[in-house]
Amino acid sequence: MKQPIRAFSIGLFTAGMILLVVNYFSNGGVQDISEMPVEDVIEHLKEDGYRVLTESEYITLSVNQDKQLESTEEENTTKEEDTSTDDKEKENQEDSVEENGNDDQKQESDSNDKEDKDKDEEEETTISYTINIESGTASSGIAKELEENNIIDNADEFNRYLDTEGYSLRIQLGEFTVSNDMSFYELAEVLTNN
Repeated sequence: MKQPIRAFSIGLFTAGMILLVVNYFSNGGVQDISEMPVEDVIEHLKEDGYRVLTESEYITLSVNQDKQLESTEEENTTKEEDTSTDDKEKENQEDSVEENGNDDQKQESDSNDKEDKDKDEEEETTISYTINIESGTASSGIAKELEENNIIDNADEFNRYLDTEGYSLRIQLGEFTVSNDMSFYELAEVLTNN
């Protein structure tokens, strides 16, 4: 039994040595880049879509880019200065137009102001609502009910707030009085009895 195992191991060792020698002395058709001429390397890079620059070309390119950046920055600052002076001139013109405005324009602006005040008063009216939360009511159902009664503007957004802040699992059963001037935080605190 020793003899066949010994012969087998000698065969494996010999085969390994032969493969090592063949691999060491043959490059397999692959040429090392340091052995290639510069022109061939440049051609190969251009074929692959690269651009090759000499040291001096690279320096001039970087200097030109720096100059171009400086000039664009200067243009931007001058444009900003020009726009600020133009804005000042427009404001002055608007002020003079307002001072010299007709009575009709003043009356129109007064009526517009009154309409705006009426709208603001309508928006400022506080709506109170008593919500009854029963067992099994989901937070999405509560949010929809609050939206239907104009307490909140967006039910999905309020439901997301309840979920992300951890209030959706702590909502209590019972009746709660809420109003449309409450924030999401205040609503959540009321609904969780905190």
